[in-house]
Parts: sequence; structure tokens; C-alpha cells
Amino acid sequence: MKRGNLEKAVDRMARECVANQLRMLSRVVTGIYEEELRPLRLKVSQMVILALTEKRGQIQASELSQILHVDASTLSRNLERMRARGWVRQVAGQDERSRPLMLTDKGREMLGRAVTAWERAQAAALRLIGKEGVAALRRLTKQVSGRAKAA
Repeated sequence: MKRGNLEKAVDRMARECVANQLRMLSRVVTGIYEEELRPLRLKVSQMVILALTEKRGQIQASELSQILHVDASTLSRNLERMRARGWVRQVAGQDERSRPLMLTDKGREMLGRAVTAWERAQAAALRLIGKEGVAALRRLTKQVSGRAKAA
């Protein structure tokens, strides 16, 4: 590629890269939640796992991985830390291969403690992004989620 064309392309990449813009937004918003959850020694990713597990009662790790759009190894690392802290446990499933997760009493207590921190973070994120921004984000998430399921 000629030098002039490369400079133009690099300029466009720096200004317009959708991936970079989404990553920056994610880091800023995640930082808001992480700051509120820090006193609990809880990560936002772990809080979401706790919430989904509580909502379902029992859930397979593979189902969590699918819902959260994370690979099995990332989820496994989170779950291992959460098991070590006594927040989740595996229970007997319908067959030998099935070992769904459920919250322990300690996990349920942590989730209950996280609600106030989540509410503060949620309010801060809503102030930052605005109602229209959040509505757009929800539309985009729904649109992308539908495509991810189809792929």
C-alpha cells in the first residue's frame, strides 16, 4: 500500500474503528460497576453469574457460557474462583454427565449484598449514557444477540 493511502487508512482506523469504540465504552462502564463492587471483592462478571444462577435455580456451565457469550475457559476460571469462595456449587444432575450449578447460601448472601452496589453503578451508568443511549444499547444488544444465535 502506498504511503499516502496507508496514512489515510490509519487515520480512518483511529477515528472510526467500531471495535475500539465499543471496547472503550465497555472499559468505562465496566469500571463504574467494578468500583462499586470492589469493597465486596466481587467482579461484575461474577455478579452476573450469581444473578443468572439465582434466577434459574440451577444452570449448566455450558448454558451460562452461551447466555454470556464467553468461552468455556473464561467462564471456568470465574467459576473456579467463585467455588473457592463458596458462592456456587455443582449439584447432581439428571445423569452422570450433567452437573448443574447453583448458589450456596454464601453466594445468595453475596448477591444480596451486591444489589445496593449494582443499583449505584446502574444509576451512574444511566447518567453517563442517558436514556436514549441505553435504549440504543439494548436495541443493538438484541440485534447482535439474535445474529450470534443464528451463526
